[in-house]
Amino acid sequence: MLLHGYSCAAVVAYLAKSKGVSRRTSQRTVQHAYALICEDIDQANIQRTDLVAQAIHLLRESTMVGLKQNNPGAVVGAIVQLDKQFRIGNS
Repeated sequence: MLLHGYSCAAVVAYLAKSKGVSRRTSQRTVQHAYALICEDIDQANIQRTDLVAQAIHLLRESTMVGLKQNNPGAVVGAIVQLDKQFRIGNS
């Protein structure tokens, strides 16, 4: 679902609802999936401008969905992923 453009928050919600797992388990699964995607991209050594833009957009969308759903865990998770992937906290 992540590779098809769904936001992290959407995938977390889908996993929790359809697979009957906790939101925290869903968040961990999505974090692991994102890490695998990043690893694959790094190993392929491809031009990443478009992928970086899409990742930033999806993580920002996830943050907004988390805010709308009053889900601070989703907000923090998306921000943590932004920081890990793009080092926004280290200027």
